Amino acid sequence: MTKFYGRKLSIFFLLLIVGALGFYSPFIRNFFVAFSTTIQTLYLDTKETIEKATERHFLQSQTIETLRQKVQWLEQEMLTCRHDAQKYHTMVKALGMKHDHRADFIPVASQGYAFLGNFQQIWLKDFANYDPSKNYGVIRNGYAIGIVVAQNDRPLMILAGDPACNFAVYIGKNRAPGIAKGLDAKHMIVQYIPEWMKLEIGDQVFTSGLDQIFPLGVPVGRVLSLEKMQGFKNAKIELFGDTLHPNYVWVVDQR
Repeated sequence: MTKFYGRKLSIFFLLLIVGALGFYSPFIRNFFVAFSTTIQTLYLDTKETIEKATERHFLQSQTIETLRQKVQWLEQEMLTCRHDAQKYHTMVKALGMKHDHRADFIPVASQGYAFLGNFQQIWLKDFANYDPSKNYGVIRNGYAIGIVVAQNDRPLMILAGDPACNFAVYIGKNRAPGIAKGLDAKHMIVQYIPEWMKLEIGDQVFTSGLDQIFPLGVPVGRVLSLEKMQGFKNAKIELFGDTLHPNYVWVVDQR
């Protein structure tokens, strides 16, 4: 018991001496200040490192999940493309057709709006084999979204929402022919559809290729409403493609 109290007393006197030295000695006082500052800095650095590592792990988890979803989407698209390609090859073989390799698809960047306030007419950069005497089709994300015409010998992209944009289409399973004309950024009007051809709301609209602007079968949109005209029908369609953000597009060169 005496030894226990003796040890406590020794520790008390040792702390008292250290405290006194720290109070009266600048060297010792500075040493303890520097030591405590080092401990604080080490703590803050460790905390920051842990927070950054946690943030990186969280961002990596988000990136992995996004990439996983993209992989699943691409797998579905690949299966769909394989299925469509198989149907196409079967049809070509059955009909004795030859493959159509007359169209080139050229990636082209936009340069800027042709007119302020009109988001549907955009200058394009010059591209290989550009011919001002020809009209070209424009595709983005697999959808027909406009045409390219010459303006002062420069390629001008007129998007599907502009009334100056016109190209030939088919509608529905019966392939009712018509001419699609721009209405607004999300819609077109298909005109001159034969009155006797049966159409339904929701019918798919795709390019016919008969105007030598697009190849056959590029998706355009779907039918929203039908209107009877004198001897013809008109169909208002909702566009599949995005005509407001065409930074890069595919230009179709029909040869």
